[in-house]
Amino acid sequence: MAHEIHLKNNKYRQWVKAGLGLGYLKEGLAPFCDDIGRQQHKDIINQIQQAKTPQPNIPCGACQITTLQPDHVRVSKGICPLKQDKCNCCFPNNKRPCSNNVCGAIYDSIIQYHASMPPVPFWKNSDAQQWSTDPWNVCKCFINAPGYKDKTSAVDTDCTGLLHVIINNKYFHSHIGCNVTGPNNLFSKVRQYRNNIFHSSSMELEESEANSYIDDMIAVLQDGKELLQQPDAQIAVNKLQDLKKKDFIVTTEGFEDILGQIKDEMSKVLKSTENAATKEEYGT
Repeated sequence: MAHEIHLKNNKYRQWVKAGLGLGYLKEGLAPFCDDIGRQQHKDIINQIQQAKTPQPNIPCGACQITTLQPDHVRVSKGICPLKQDKCNCCFPNNKRPCSNNVCGAIYDSIIQYHASMPPVPFWKNSDAQQWSTDPWNVCKCFINAPGYKDKTSAVDTDCTGLLHVIINNKYFHSHIGCNVTGPNNLFSKVRQYRNNIFHSSSMELEESEANSYIDDMIAVLQDGKELLQQPDAQIAVNKLQDLKKKDFIVTTEGFEDILGQIKDEMSKVLKSTENAATKEEYGT
């Protein structure tokens, strides 16, 4: 078959190897992201319960991001005190406060936890109706790329999305030893590798380049703050180390796995194009 012929090309095999590495990286990061996301959600809800009078009624399940009135109010016309561009506070017409006294505060927390300046939560990835009960719908607001709305958990999310959550969510930063907001930080470098791999027109890599990518993936999973003690992360490290062995064999199963990832990437590109062509729904 055609793909079996391709697999005899060493540079192509190295490209497949690097793509498989991204899959193992995702396996190592997902349980960590799920755990920290749950901790963050618990802390947000506890803070709201302690601060709110009257007490919030949880779960809510009634609010939509397009019509939700945040707890904070604009400083003046078009000026958000949390410095978010096109914030709902700046466009109060047809916006309603949460009837259960919870979702407006979660909205504020998401903005405050966003690491960029100005903060740019990607609301379209998330369902505000689930904010009060589902931690991952809160986490998805930190994935600044389209195509994740149907992802229901960290395990269901690719390594790019998980790296977005870690880099863009300040709550995660206290659980990472690396300075993920610094220039040329390791986590951002590895996120860029995904683009280099899946956007390669030749679908080829030198062996030294593929191994360098894998070394940095291993370094991410061996971050000394918490990931180094995570069993799933270290199992993934072992798999990545096996990829670098000279006798590594790319099977047709591995090939099909990479094709599946590429298909998913292409789907996201199409969704991104469709989103760019439609009228902006949020904050107007």
